[in-house]
Amino acid sequence: MQSVGTVPTISDRCLQNAHKNALEPEWEALFESISYGFRPGRSCHDAMTKLTKPLLGQNAKKLWIVEADIKGCFDNIGHKELLSKLSRYPGVWMIEKWLKSGYIYGNKHHKTNSGCPQGGIISPLLSNIALDGLEKELGISYYWQKDKRKKNGGVWQTKSNKIMVRYADDFVCLCETREDALQTKTILRNRLQERGLELSEEKTKITHLSEGFDFLGWNFRRYKSTNRSKGEITLIKPSKNNIQAFKDTLKEEFKKLRGQNQAKVIKKLNPIIRGWANYHRAVCSKSIFSSLDYWISRKLMKWGRSVHSDKSRKWIGNKYFGCFCQGRKDNWVFGYKAKDSNGKEVVYYLEKLAWTAIKRHNLVAYKNSPDDASLSEYWDKRKISNEEFKAIQNISKGKNKVASRTNYKCLWCGEMLGSEGYANVHIHHIVPKRLGGEDTYQNLMYLYSECHRQVTAIGELNPKVLQKLQIKVTINEKKQCWMVSKQPDNIDDKGKSSRGFNVGKRQSITTCVH
Repeated sequence: MQSVGTVPTISDRCLQNAHKNALEPEWEALFESISYGFRPGRSCHDAMTKLTKPLLGQNAKKLWIVEADIKGCFDNIGHKELLSKLSRYPGVWMIEKWLKSGYIYGNKHHKTNSGCPQGGIISPLLSNIALDGLEKELGISYYWQKDKRKKNGGVWQTKSNKIMVRYADDFVCLCETREDALQTKTILRNRLQERGLELSEEKTKITHLSEGFDFLGWNFRRYKSTNRSKGEITLIKPSKNNIQAFKDTLKEEFKKLRGQNQAKVIKKLNPIIRGWANYHRAVCSKSIFSSLDYWISRKLMKWGRSVHSDKSRKWIGNKYFGCFCQGRKDNWVFGYKAKDSNGKEVVYYLEKLAWTAIKRHNLVAYKNSPDDASLSEYWDKRKISNEEFKAIQNISKGKNKVASRTNYKCLWCGEMLGSEGYANVHIHHIVPKRLGGEDTYQNLMYLYSECHRQVTAIGELNPKVLQKLQIKVTINEKKQCWMVSKQPDNIDDKGKSSRGFNVGKRQSITTCVH
């Protein structure tokens, strides 16, 4: 049992949230730039990107890693040190009461002399406050280096021979030599003891990058390569433990789905596959995605054999696999066709990991915080990027390719697609199927259902509609085909339209008229 395991009541949760809202803006301005856990505007991917930059390149020097693990961080945070940091806060007396409230077990009240209540709204913030300052105590500092190539005119660089990256209570330090790594471990042990914490000697390790280390579900390692001048390359991949945990999760689901119909299999597995793929889409995952797709297909065949024990593998393959993903020429997709309540044919299929495009994460800059009013433009741009990512998460990979052509926007009303799911979104054929339009990516786009009704009422090929949707349609008399191309309406100096189309990469399709 956790020593601090009380579950806050609703009234306590409301009060904790009020105190959190009062404390967070002040501490966001004070927190170290290398802290990424439980902070607004920061994520695991920021921590990974921050750690990746000094490890890449042929001239990387900080190749010795201290993998630090704190023993029972939430249970052992010292109250005295934490409350001294909050001494200027008027509501510190309330926080002290929460910390020392204790817990009831076996009809007996137990005192709590250390730790933060796990499950409390304010606990992650308190843990970040308690651990803040470790970077400074390691002697790590930064300076502004001018660089005309950067948008801001420069970049923050570190002066130290060490780099630290922390996500909540999980952190690593990069050092240039083994001696530096040993010294860092000693400093961390002493500084954590002042906070009532201690390093786990069994789990805290010093390794070289050539051996590799795991952090937040990824493996960082330097491999030998014949394509590099120094014969080495650093790659970040999903860790073996994370891959095995993903497989174990799917195994448990397949056990529960044994004997169930195909619809339940797709409904249950798609969110798991999509979530895992989106988490690892910013690292070198393509080959792992492909191998896992093969592993999943074998599990699906095994599921098919359990449902149809008297049928051959060929029969099961023909029944459950086919070219179900619209626009993709993939004949081995697990799916089926059905009709909705309106009698319209709908296709359901299981997504593949390999359909997820690899896209590097854009690291949040230095100490930038959403609470800084002077950085509103910066955070507005990141917000748009995050909305696009949420849109990707809420849509299947086949549909994603269609939505990405319009930057996940409905071009008729200008609103972001998928912010509340894709239930009220309709797929629009630029050249209607009755006029020979085909189900190809270039002839499809997403519009909100109400917008689609307006478009069809006016006429799909009406010049005003095509202009608003940034589409140009002409007839090729010689080939008797429709020619459909992207036609931006507002083009800036860089050759991009206001809606994100690139003029230099104008695509076209041909759809034969019947």
